[in-house]
Amino acid sequence: MDIPDRILIVGLGASGIAAAKFLSGLGKKIGLADEKSEAFLADTLKGLGGIPFTGHFGPHRQEDFNAYPMIVLSPGVDSELPVLRGARQAGVRVIGEMELAFSFIREPVIAITGTNGKTTTTSLIGEIFERAFGSVFVGGNIGNPLINYVAEGKKTPHVIVEVSSFQLETIETFKPRAAILLNITEDHLDRYRSYGEYKEAKYRIFDNQTKEDFAIIRKGLDAVIRGTPRVLGFCAAGELEEGAFFKDGRICVRLDGKETSYPRSLSPLVGIHNTENLLTAVLTAQIFGIDAKDVEEALRGFKGLAHRVEFVRSVSGVSFYNDSKATNVDAAKRALESMEGNIILIAGGKDKGGSYRAIRGEAGKIKAIIAIGEASGRITSELGDAIPTEHGDDMASAVQRAFSIATAGDIVLLSPMCSSFDMFKNYKERGDTFRRMVEAL
Repeated sequence: MDIPDRILIVGLGASGIAAAKFLSGLGKKIGLADEKSEAFLADTLKGLGGIPFTGHFGPHRQEDFNAYPMIVLSPGVDSELPVLRGARQAGVRVIGEMELAFSFIREPVIAITGTNGKTTTTSLIGEIFERAFGSVFVGGNIGNPLINYVAEGKKTPHVIVEVSSFQLETIETFKPRAAILLNITEDHLDRYRSYGEYKEAKYRIFDNQTKEDFAIIRKGLDAVIRGTPRVLGFCAAGELEEGAFFKDGRICVRLDGKETSYPRSLSPLVGIHNTENLLTAVLTAQIFGIDAKDVEEALRGFKGLAHRVEFVRSVSGVSFYNDSKATNVDAAKRALESMEGNIILIAGGKDKGGSYRAIRGEAGKIKAIIAIGEASGRITSELGDAIPTEHGDDMASAVQRAFSIATAGDIVLLSPMCSSFDMFKNYKERGDTFRRMVEAL
């Protein structure tokens, strides 16, 4: 990639800071833009390690954006902001941090996207590949910006990256050797104008693939593939001539005339959604020729991740589970489907524009909903006639109320269906707060 001498970094999240440090290390002159004030960002700016920069803080101005030949966006920044549209019209090249990083990468990239399950699947594939090859980079939307792989200069045989729709909006040449699309359900309708626009962003993961590459897609998902990859399916119900499927309690893979299978019981992960995650991971392993022993050890050893249907503790026979990562309705629905018994659901947060009505299908197992945050009113209006629903002022009161109406054998599940930014910095802080409240009971 031809990188100009002056670059504007927009958005000072982890990706923006990492990109700024990397580009400064190449001798580039860096501009930083963020709608927050410089005083508010003081602690964040310390993470730059003293590199020189020109700051454009506070409300965005078109002249600041037009003053640079290239803009690198952090994924949290809407790529259709008016100032960015104006910059493009003025001839400014606008890319994302992931596209910048990919231009320096020559190793095979495995990219995972989908509405739900991305982080679990990315981490599991990372575990398998680490056992097989000794070293691997796992990053992207999972929390470690891809540009860090380039900046560190430590080469690994494969690069495994979780990819969000936001990151895919700004790709130009990004081309994974294997691209995995786990699922697509309504999400981020607070950013996209329609569900169709959100899906189109996801499908971009396949755009630059060629016949040497692989696209792994859930069976029945009508994805639009503009590249020319070899397409393989996976499904948790029904047999496939080629791909990965679940049959008779086993994870099965058929590829190039070879069939391999593993007992589903090897993995402690529960639920049909995790069966799908396992299918994609095992299929990816077979594509890259990984030995069955390494796969088995990884499946057995991978215990899951924090904030994903994570058991916290049992109090007086009531079990508490932290599923704070469930930032959309489909994720919460999958968590509910994986559980048996009476469930008291703590849900709510920053509303993302989708409907909550899909939860009505699980009404028979939900004893009550404690709704919190900005979305509590919508949750109550859409679900209150089918499921007893009440308002909680904050996480502490929601946990206390859930515990007070629970009896031995019940489950209290935090599965918010919403993003966390109305009350917390992120889903991790939300889950940690829930855990502390439960530990204090």
